[in-house]
Amino acid sequence: MKNLIIILGEDLQINRPFLDYFFATYKKKFDFLASVKYIQNNNKELPFYIENFTKNYDNITICANENGFYTLSRILATLTTDTIELKFETLMPSQAIKFSKNSFLIAINNSQINLIKAEPTKELPELLSSNEQNSKIFHIIDIDKESAQILLEPLTATYNVNITLTQIIDGLTKIKVSTSKYGHIDSFIESVANLFIGKIIPSDDIVEFLAKKLIQNNKKITFAESCTAGMCAATLGSIPGVSAAFDGSLITYSNNIKNRWIKVDNQILENFGAVSAQCVEAMARGAMDLSGADYALAISGIAGPDGGSEQKPVGTVFIAVASSSGVISSRLLLSGDRDYIRTQSVLHAYTLLLRSHPELCK
Repeated sequence: MKNLIIILGEDLQINRPFLDYFFATYKKKFDFLASVKYIQNNNKELPFYIENFTKNYDNITICANENGFYTLSRILATLTTDTIELKFETLMPSQAIKFSKNSFLIAINNSQINLIKAEPTKELPELLSSNEQNSKIFHIIDIDKESAQILLEPLTATYNVNITLTQIIDGLTKIKVSTSKYGHIDSFIESVANLFIGKIIPSDDIVEFLAKKLIQNNKKITFAESCTAGMCAATLGSIPGVSAAFDGSLITYSNNIKNRWIKVDNQILENFGAVSAQCVEAMARGAMDLSGADYALAISGIAGPDGGSEQKPVGTVFIAVASSSGVISSRLLLSGDRDYIRTQSVLHAYTLLLRSHPELCK
């Protein structure tokens, strides 16, 4: 199934918090994000665009502002030689297949179009398109994209599926498997799991997967973060119900706070520096001791754009995982801008936890 998202109206297009909310809602409904096109309300070619899209996409979701919603309602009625009527306090073509307040679904050519009227700062209307699953996403840890492609290719023919792979970070490969009506996605993933025992994360979101595992196993986690300034904790905190596994964490940006709050020895900071294996290991131990959690993740690094040196250039990041079985750490040399380095650091920290504690992957 070929899907498309249209954002209609410049006020919606420049509202990043709203777009994040909309895309997250769409992804929760469909398990993936479709292609996205941005169109202005006053675009005179809008009727022709919509008609062409209905010939090339199976499922079109249009998120429009108030003016765009009513303009497009009339356009859709015209394309179906239909009339406009009021249903659920919403003007829409009378041939709408499904409808609710500020949302309706209509069929044109080979496509189903769901038009919703969006108002920033308010709850989104219901997404009415059906979610016909013909794809799934999973991750494999400790394998690169090229090796995964070689090993999985023979299985795609056996189960009549197609795969798309992308390297999220070193040691974490994301795979989308899709199929026609005669393929067998679940059997393919089961075979992959047998091929990579203990390395499969059967989810599009490894943090959500980990949160569920922690809750199921009655375990708790905490964090001590420096350069990521709480991104690890915020990522976990976005998962509903995570309070069962997460009591709190620490942002220990300065050396003084590292020492005072989680007892990182001043000798470690003086002899090895805050960006070191010794420091993150002490941070992880200190956070676990302070919180009483079962696991602790620690991150300290140089996200840039300044602050690097010949010995520790920008992108140098140390991560550590502490548990009752001990502490392990890893040095990373990451590339990109400040935000991308910090995002990669968070993913590396979570992946190190999954790698070092395979019981969380089961």
